[in-house]
Amino acid sequence: MKTIKLSALAAAVAIASVASGVNAKTTLVKKDDLEVYANMAVEVEKMVYRERPEDGGSTIDEFDNEVEFGMGAKVGKNWEAYFEMEMDNLQDNAESNTGSGGDIEFTSAYVSYKASPFGAKAGVFRDDMAGKSRIWFREHMSGVKLQYELSDDVGLEFVSGILSEEGNTFADDRQVSWFTTTVGDAYGTLGLAQDGNQGGETLTNDPDDDDVDDAFGELYNLALGWSGKLGGVSAEFEVNQNFGEAETGEKFKGNAAYAQVSTKMGNHKPRFLVAYGSGDDDATDNDVGEFRAARADTTFTKLMIDEGFIRRATTSGTGDLEGDDIGNVTLLQVGDTFQVNDIWRTDLSATYLALSEDNDAGDKYLGTEINLLNRWSLPVEGADVRLYVDLGYVFSGEAYGPDDVWLIEPGVRVWF
Repeated sequence: MKTIKLSALAAAVAIASVASGVNAKTTLVKKDDLEVYANMAVEVEKMVYRERPEDGGSTIDEFDNEVEFGMGAKVGKNWEAYFEMEMDNLQDNAESNTGSGGDIEFTSAYVSYKASPFGAKAGVFRDDMAGKSRIWFREHMSGVKLQYELSDDVGLEFVSGILSEEGNTFADDRQVSWFTTTVGDAYGTLGLAQDGNQGGETLTNDPDDDDVDDAFGELYNLALGWSGKLGGVSAEFEVNQNFGEAETGEKFKGNAAYAQVSTKMGNHKPRFLVAYGSGDDDATDNDVGEFRAARADTTFTKLMIDEGFIRRATTSGTGDLEGDDIGNVTLLQVGDTFQVNDIWRTDLSATYLALSEDNDAGDKYLGTEINLLNRWSLPVEGADVRLYVDLGYVFSGEAYGPDDVWLIEPGVRVWF
């Protein structure tokens, strides 16, 4: 029997433009070269939203309650071990995109070593790729990471591990590896996603099934990107190219790209974002008709991308749409993060979304999404407390509607 079962960590408040907080840490033991610490977080979240735009719509009312507990130890300057688990209880009043139920998952269980120029980590972890790419992969995995600094500006990273899929043995799981080189603010990553020995799952095109994946075969991806500052403007961009072959014999040829610029203007930080995933305008060729991510975690918009509402799009003949990547989507976003006062930060954005290629009805326009995200960090002694209220509304287009969808999501998260 498989002893580790991982699933995606709830990302309800991890919005790209509004950074999440850092867990508070309580030191339990500190003696000589040993430090033992613990952290705990409790989150209570209420979600009310309208979905199913294609069949008259339905309103979902649910609570998502989470408790996270972690414990770690640092030995000397080089070694660290950390363990974290999450208990999640999701309850809703109807079948929905997110499903219902509860589980306990091990989100971290690793040992790491760092002594410049070498670093290593082994176990269960969720780390950003070197270079911070999130278009192709960002997920918990069981594996090993090796890093080496050739100089202050040049670094190497190799990671290999497995992602838990459906099934009771590791042979059912997906294997992911990548090699990254960073040069200053630029980076390049070559990644490979493969099915386990028993192959992957069969795509059912069921928008209610969060765990459905294609049998990948061998999916390679090359990502090139840069992130830095140009004067007073922060900028980042990345391009991705798929290649390889699926188990069906189809060729992976999808591509994706994004670019974002922002600048600080007093208490405001306006931004402009554009992102694109390739579609397929030739249904007779032997190519996979969209950009494929191994397991992405993009949060460009609250409803359509982050919460996965885009699964409801009418996509026949255009390639696949996942809930957390941009396989066949073009989007343009303008937004602004505003620090209202010492404890309140808000983010307002408008995003245009369209299919990159027409669907069978000749439609492209998915809709325009408006998000208003609020965070309040409260000065409470002995704990970090954050209140949040997220509001979202999608004015549905012909490739998504006909009904509009919306979301109201208040919550509180406390770190001890």
